[in-house]
Amino acid sequence: MWYHKTMKRCNVVRVLFSKEQAKTLETLGDRCAALWNAANFRCRQAFLKGEPVPSYATLCAEFQNHPAYKALPSDIAQEILKKLRKTWNSFFTLLRLWKKGELEKRPGLPRYWKDRRTGKRLAKLIPVKSPRSYFLDTRTLSLTLPADLRDGNGRLVLYTRGVLRFSGTPKTLELRYDRVKKRWYAHQVVEVPEPERKAKPEKYAALDLGARVLAALAVEGLDRQILFSGRKVWKDFLYWTKRIAEEQSRLNRAGRKTSRQLRRLYQVRARRLKHAFVALAAEIARILKQHRVSTLLFEDLTGIREDMDFGPGNLLVHNFWAFRMLRNLIEAACTRAGIKVVPVEPRGTSSRCAVCGSPVKRPIRHKAVCENCGRIWHADANAALNILLLGSSKGHGAEATPQKPLAFRWNRHRWVSRFESAAGTLYATSGSRMAA
Repeated sequence: MWYHKTMKRCNVVRVLFSKEQAKTLETLGDRCAALWNAANFRCRQAFLKGEPVPSYATLCAEFQNHPAYKALPSDIAQEILKKLRKTWNSFFTLLRLWKKGELEKRPGLPRYWKDRRTGKRLAKLIPVKSPRSYFLDTRTLSLTLPADLRDGNGRLVLYTRGVLRFSGTPKTLELRYDRVKKRWYAHQVVEVPEPERKAKPEKYAALDLGARVLAALAVEGLDRQILFSGRKVWKDFLYWTKRIAEEQSRLNRAGRKTSRQLRRLYQVRARRLKHAFVALAAEIARILKQHRVSTLLFEDLTGIREDMDFGPGNLLVHNFWAFRMLRNLIEAACTRAGIKVVPVEPRGTSSRCAVCGSPVKRPIRHKAVCENCGRIWHADANAALNILLLGSSKGHGAEATPQKPLAFRWNRHRWVSRFESAAGTLYATSGSRMAA
């Protein structure tokens, strides 16, 4: 396999520590917070006075003699200042979007690393700029310490638990503290070569994203579409949402706003949703690779929430449907499999028939009825075929997909297939059950 460029990936492992090592990490994290807060105060004061916010080079020059800077190894102190400057760059980008009217609320200034209730600094992040200041393998992590924290070795050696999924050129490392689980995790950025796609016949596939049917996949040469039902994922999301509401009600009665239990429930809900999306992306990449697909046509849903009125109380769309996260996961999985991803304009793909191109009617949400040719489609399967037609000149209508769509459902561990009655049959009965 040939390589022509590189891409960045992240290894995440859990860090194991003793009581003495926990105190060392806490001290190191507190010093990082002290430097962040001091440098952020300098930037905020400059912004509020109408002066230019210091650049990364200016911050390094101004703080190299600061006590908070000297209390840290140079690779850690410099990375703190670099992250702060990147945070301010993001703030200025959001501010420009707000001034153009593309954001409803004015973005807030970068915050200090401290607990608003107690006023104490938060030891939540220890960034390391270069591999010369750390070493990470399958079992241990060693980290350079400040002179006053060294015990003769000069490095803090910690055991790790987890798998290094990517091997390549190591770059930066971040030790992040999870306040809910009270654990430290190491996030290592590595640069790996991106596989060049081998020369092979062009074969297309198309993907339509939705909230109830998370993804509808149509592949050239495949005699049925594949639907990934989001019903079980949505039920799981709704269960944890109810648990969160119960905890919030309990806190309101006690006159409190948050708790460790509430943060844990939010974390569990987010991780369970991401788990389903990661497995979905992997399953889609596996199917595409199995059918030797070279290009995936992907609908571009950027700005769909702003362009359409779903109603303020639509929990399914505004909270559950994290299409941007799902899109990024699918793109990453396809890139690793050597499949090219091409975004396309989705306008009109759900409103016209994939056979004759006539407008379709939607008597119920998941049905697309064409009165011109008499076809009754599953709406998401019809949209996937229309997206496929945008990138391929071959015919992919009902004649090319005579079988019923194959539905995949989430069983909380993996996506399993199941046949559903549906799309693409002539004059299907209106009461037929479809994947939803």
